[in-house]
Amino acid sequence: MPGTLRRRHRQELTLRRSFMEAMQAKLSSALAGRKNDKSSPRPTENRRKDPYETRYPPLSIHHPSATSYSPPHSICILPPELVAYIFALGSQEDPLLPLSVSHVCSFWRSLALCTPMIWRRVVLGSHYNMWRETIYRARACTLDIEFHSRNRRHPFAFYEVQRYMHLVIPYINRWRSLSIVFTDYQPYLWNSALSECCTRSNTQVPDLEELCLIYRHNDDTKEFCLFSGYAPKLRRVTVDGIRLTWLSSLFQNLTYLDYTHHGLTNGYQAVQEIVNIIHVCSSLTELRLLFPIRGHRARSPTHQASPPLTSVSLPWLQVLHLRVETKDIPEELILLASIFRTPRLIELRLIDTSNQRMPFHQLRTFWSLYTIPDSLRTIHLQHGWYTKESVGFLCKVGGLKWLVIRCGENDVVHWLDSRGPGRRRPRPLMQNYSGSRFTVAGRS
Repeated sequence: MPGTLRRRHRQELTLRRSFMEAMQAKLSSALAGRKNDKSSPRPTENRRKDPYETRYPPLSIHHPSATSYSPPHSICILPPELVAYIFALGSQEDPLLPLSVSHVCSFWRSLALCTPMIWRRVVLGSHYNMWRETIYRARACTLDIEFHSRNRRHPFAFYEVQRYMHLVIPYINRWRSLSIVFTDYQPYLWNSALSECCTRSNTQVPDLEELCLIYRHNDDTKEFCLFSGYAPKLRRVTVDGIRLTWLSSLFQNLTYLDYTHHGLTNGYQAVQEIVNIIHVCSSLTELRLLFPIRGHRARSPTHQASPPLTSVSLPWLQVLHLRVETKDIPEELILLASIFRTPRLIELRLIDTSNQRMPFHQLRTFWSLYTIPDSLRTIHLQHGWYTKESVGFLCKVGGLKWLVIRCGENDVVHWLDSRGPGRRRPRPLMQNYSGSRFTVAGRS
């Protein structure tokens, strides 16, 4: 249209000073009116409140670097390395602690997932999928395998034990410790638990340091040859109710042995079996022996003539525990104590687990055959091992400093270092163990 006016150039948009002052005055008046009107609803009040949030407000845990008006918790000041070390110490007491701390906050979860050592403990017996995930989170870290039936209502069946062992057998080269404890009788439990450790060729355990096998009700008479005969780091072994093949390549580096006789043999045969074990484990520093109550598994004793037993040397032994749970000291234990040679023995513990009120009948025979080494400093006597005659005899032993006696619930400690020089007990020259079928070789 010829009468229409058109602009040849567009005018740029600029904020003039008058426009800025007008907008500022308008905003200030609006804010002042909202402050005076207290009944006006806020934007957050339009949302419907959740009654669960009113009763249980959400937990907020801040990272140490996060800004917060409230002062941070003292644990947030600790460096992540120290917190991870605390998690590792706690996981040794509670195997479920890594799972608990990983559900506290995102920072603790990432820290727990980046610390494989807290996932190394695997307790079989329940939660199959959870322990499989635990092994995955342990990555290349060594594993502590535990299989206990103490807190179960029903005993393990054969197929259950085999199923759980199949979970950890593929990682056998990463085992640092193995602990299997069965309390209730079920047939073929050792076969299901240890068959994969004996039959396969790739069952060596280069990192195994501790082994614990306990099943008092075992009735399997065969021997188990474990781990293809190779465990160079094995130092501590606890055995109760199982027959093992004691190879030098497996047990020659042991420093701790807690041996409870399986009860399938007795008499001279049982003593000879333990003597062979001690010959293999000559580097022991602590030894614990126990002959349990004979049950239906024990064979009738044979009264045939047996060859004499020579002395057994334990040159590095420092602590010796002789435990009795029967009404009297077993003859096998008396004979073993009489042939021990322990030149570095420091502590002798004579333990009565049955808490006998009367002294053992064989106690005088034990002290007549046992040779007290010159290095002995401490002796513990408990319940059936205690008589006034034995205490008077031990107080005259030279070199002995402490005598601990337990007749009730408390220990009575006698310090013998302040006495005068006492007479040393001479070494006995034994030709025959009277009243028994054993013969001991004489020594000077």
